[in-house]
Amino acid sequence: MALNLTIKVENTYSDGHESEQTHALTLDRFRGEEDLWDHLFDYTGDGHGAGEGSDLGSLYTVTVLACPEYPELVGLSNEWG
Repeated sequence: MALNLTIKVENTYSDGHESEQTHALTLDRFRGEEDLWDHLFDYTGDGHGAGEGSDLGSLYTVTVLACPEYPELVGLSNEWG
């Protein structure tokens, strides 16, 4: 079953830069929460500090804002740092 999601991505970097984005997307299949976070990690980051020699620390947070197929996912979030 395909999964239609609206997610919020919050990006925070050790130099104080912050950004927030919202994405509407469709995943072809839902194989469980761990697989979901693996796919949603692809939406993190905003390119800040990208490049050679950059070693900025970062914290990425993804929150599910909407999911008609699995409303129990709404409000769940995951962090990567």
